[in-house]
Amino acid sequence: MKKLLLAFCIAIISVSAVLAQTNTENKDKSQSVKPEEQKKKKPKPKKQDVIIFNFNWNGMLNSPDSMSVSPFSRGFDFALMWDFPLGRSPFSIAAGLGTSFENIFLNSFLRYKAGGDSIYFAPIKPIINVDNPTTQRDWNRYKIATAILELPIEFRYRMKPHKRNTFKIAAGFKLGYVISNWDKYVGPDYRPGMDLNRNIKILEYELIGINRLRYSAFFRIGYSRFHLTGKYDFAPFFEPNKGVKEGHIVTLGLSFTPF
Repeated sequence: MKKLLLAFCIAIISVSAVLAQTNTENKDKSQSVKPEEQKKKKPKPKKQDVIIFNFNWNGMLNSPDSMSVSPFSRGFDFALMWDFPLGRSPFSIAAGLGTSFENIFLNSFLRYKAGGDSIYFAPIKPIINVDNPTTQRDWNRYKIATAILELPIEFRYRMKPHKRNTFKIAAGFKLGYVISNWDKYVGPDYRPGMDLNRNIKILEYELIGINRLRYSAFFRIGYSRFHLTGKYDFAPFFEPNKGVKEGHIVTLGLSFTPF
């Protein structure tokens, strides 16, 4: 019995010694690991939303009294952006180059007063029914269109910046310049001496009274590649002191970012 008890005590002492040595070795190893290696680094953010397509609805606030903007006015813009993540945070800054196209559908012709120093709007229906107001001829469309070169810059937040499929918010500012503008009419030939019962298409470029400089604020919110977007132009659509209210474009739309 004494021999058995002695053997048991020797076994316990041996196991305790082995465990103590193992704990000492593990402690030494943990102390040799640098603190920055013990702390797990956040995943590196992905550079994304480099190409942006926006499909827009265009409206106008404070528009001239003698015309109205169709609710079907629409536009499109495209931008190539460079994404600069701020370290490993969910924030980034992006800047780039873009182009924008606006189509503002109206119920009145844009016209120039004598000398071309000011503009006004003439309702279309009385003009195309001048021979007999009871005929009520209709027209297909009349629009003022613009092509704009833009420099956008935006501040971005991505909930999970290392993933493509994540919640995103972006807000920013655009500076633009109207490189071209024109109007387009499709309907009865209202020109003097022409047949009002014959439809024509008339295009006129470089209209007077359209403001060249644009500056606007915008936002974009969504998930992964699809977003809702909105924009407000602080710069007026029509030039100041041209005889009509200046008008400001407001835009809502859908945004798609394939890359």
